[in-house]
Amino acid sequence: MTDPIAGRLPCGMAPAEWPLLGWLERESLQYDYYSELHLHNGELDLDQYTILMISVHPEYWSREMYQRVKEWVWQRGGKLIYLGGNGLNCEVEFLGEDALRFKTYLAPANGGELGMPDPKNPDFYCDSRMVRTLESEANLVGVVCTDSGIMTAAPYKVLNADHWAFAGTGLSNGGLFGENSLHERIPGGASGHETDKRSPHSPPGTELLAKGTNCDDGGAEIVCYETPSGGAVFSVGSITWVPSLLVDDAVSRITANVVARYLKE
Repeated sequence: MTDPIAGRLPCGMAPAEWPLLGWLERESLQYDYYSELHLHNGELDLDQYTILMISVHPEYWSREMYQRVKEWVWQRGGKLIYLGGNGLNCEVEFLGEDALRFKTYLAPANGGELGMPDPKNPDFYCDSRMVRTLESEANLVGVVCTDSGIMTAAPYKVLNADHWAFAGTGLSNGGLFGENSLHERIPGGASGHETDKRSPHSPPGTELLAKGTNCDDGGAEIVCYETPSGGAVFSVGSITWVPSLLVDDAVSRITANVVARYLKE
């Protein structure tokens, strides 16, 4: 599980997912493992679980997947832990059990360009492909991928050391963590490869806990928020977070703190 992860596809797919399973087992946490198809077709009954974890690079989601998780979090108190980057960024349609395709679109529904306010409606910000066909994924995970910081990696800087997520880490504001990573394609730290940040669509009350120190202000933002139903979301916004889990003590402790907190609530 601690072998380096090399190559373009392995760094964003199955070999990058495996350290999360190894970490869960090392921490003696019981889990069930599902495919995206199980979530899409309803075979995954979210109400049987306290926590849903999604990780590494879950970029392409169907409308059914998105709506099932959002309703679970916002209406039924589900706890979502997003340990990835560039996730939920583009709507797709499943074609049977072994194929999918991009949702067809020609332009943003509101007429705006990605990453820019709509000139016809300044209050609307078009920040991803998901906006064009559904809504910004920031409405659910609190963050959205941007071009800044892409293909770089770096440690995170703590911005809110008093938050319970940092308990037992010994970190203080301005302190760095996440220096160690198994990710060989984009080495340098737990904030990397593709990184997500808050947007105007992030839910009210979204807390910023830490931010990656990547160049051009491109660091991933660690955020969390709670819903009136008792639901909660914790997001790290980085593809390289999971490749750091087994080799960086602070990344491991923060993740364990979140799991423990959500299991008790």
